[in-house]
Amino acid sequence: MEEAKARRSIAKAQYTRVENALRKLVANPLSLQDTIVRKFEELRAKWQDLQDCHDLYASLVTNEEEEKKEEEWISELCERFEATEMDADKSLQKFKKDNPSEVAPPEVAPLNPSQMQAGVSGAATLQLERLKLEKFNGDLRKYPVFREGFMKHIAPMCQKSQIAFVLRAHLEETVKEEVANVEDDLTLLWQRLDAKYGNLRKYTDTILADLSKISQGGSKAALHLIKTVEKAYQDLKRINLEHEMSNSYIISVIEKKLPDEMRTDWVKSIAEKGEVDSAMVFKLLMKFLNRWRNIIEYDESAIRKAPERKVGSTHHAEMTNTKEKSEVCWLHEDGKHPIWKCNLFRVMPVEEKISLIEKKDACQACLETNCNGSKNPEECARKFRCKCGKPHNILIHQ
Repeated sequence: MEEAKARRSIAKAQYTRVENALRKLVANPLSLQDTIVRKFEELRAKWQDLQDCHDLYASLVTNEEEEKKEEEWISELCERFEATEMDADKSLQKFKKDNPSEVAPPEVAPLNPSQMQAGVSGAATLQLERLKLEKFNGDLRKYPVFREGFMKHIAPMCQKSQIAFVLRAHLEETVKEEVANVEDDLTLLWQRLDAKYGNLRKYTDTILADLSKISQGGSKAALHLIKTVEKAYQDLKRINLEHEMSNSYIISVIEKKLPDEMRTDWVKSIAEKGEVDSAMVFKLLMKFLNRWRNIIEYDESAIRKAPERKVGSTHHAEMTNTKEKSEVCWLHEDGKHPIWKCNLFRVMPVEEKISLIEKKDACQACLETNCNGSKNPEECARKFRCKCGKPHNILIHQ
């Protein structure tokens, strides 16, 4: 960090010398147009170098109070550059007025992101918050995200000669020790870090350890399982090793952690596909888990639960001697829950649900098999209505 600050101080001193020289030229009526143009081009180059050094130093600052000071520091220099630029323009305009055929104002190069952020050369003065990346602390789970984030967002902001230095600055002390004896070569640094924290076997062991800690059963456990699998897949994808999740052993571990209802649904889904290789099995498993996550989140939403509670309470309030028949699930022989509470039924396509209801000769409104609505849902004894107002159950709403 001190080295970055020293570099910035040198860049500021060089910029100030060129700035003072340009101002003297502008103030001298005997100065030549070409000399002013050349000096201004030199000033613009020094200004760019100064911004690069500042961006490097600022990326290492973590204290909010220090960040505020740095913003004020660069803003003051921006004002200085704009004022000097304006004076140079006025001087060149005077040349143009006196010698219209000889004067050619300096070309203005397209603004780079740093200039646009700082509001240079008339650009919008809106300053965007500087991108930050959390320092890597040695956690294997965080390494793929850190690696991708650094190369995608931090490296492009630095000069090539600075990237290795900035990478070291984004490592916690314990991790820095791992690369202490490595040259300031970006390729060598990544090779060392990859060997230590990007080891596939170690990461696979971490994934399996995470999966083994997940309890089986319950919607919360199922969501935790789904999110763990998705994160592991995305992390491996960041280092181009997502195919490792297709390992048959990992798939079997995931299958064992599925709640009973989910596993029944999964076995049914995969059995319909016939024999497929492990890569295809995992692809189907990811789609399956995504579908079940939506189901669980839908089921746990307070808004979605309201109609379900109404259906359940109405059934329990009005059922008489037919309770035993109506509460037996059509899909689970030993199921002690009614069909409208069966998660397997809830995830079926609407067409399959309707077909099953018709096969069981049940009412499309209340889903009871002993209701007059089985012939015409308008005649449902419980007067069930979907939220859309039509006489059908919300579970078969198109």
